[in-house]
Amino acid sequence: MKPNISQYTQQFNALQDQALASYFRSAGGNLSVESAILGSAIRCIMLSGDNLSNKQIILQLIYALEQTSDQEAADVIRNTLEIVVGFTRDDI
Repeated sequence: MKPNISQYTQQFNALQDQALASYFRSAGGNLSVESAILGSAIRCIMLSGDNLSNKQIILQLIYALEQTSDQEAADVIRNTLEIVVGFTRDDI
């Protein structure tokens, strides 16, 4: 059973990067597993009290990628990471 994207709306609303949030919202079921990964990363960052930024999300996803030994989960985390990086502006 795939996760329901609507359950991550609150986490997506907390994102500073609303273009990223909109991308995941508009993807619907196509990115439901990636949405669950992103929602989990956002929740971990918020619970730790860190500033919710794309940089923190990237760091959290890299940490999750390093911790998993499941190849399928690693692929989903990697895909989520690629999407977030794609929406992240370079520091000037």
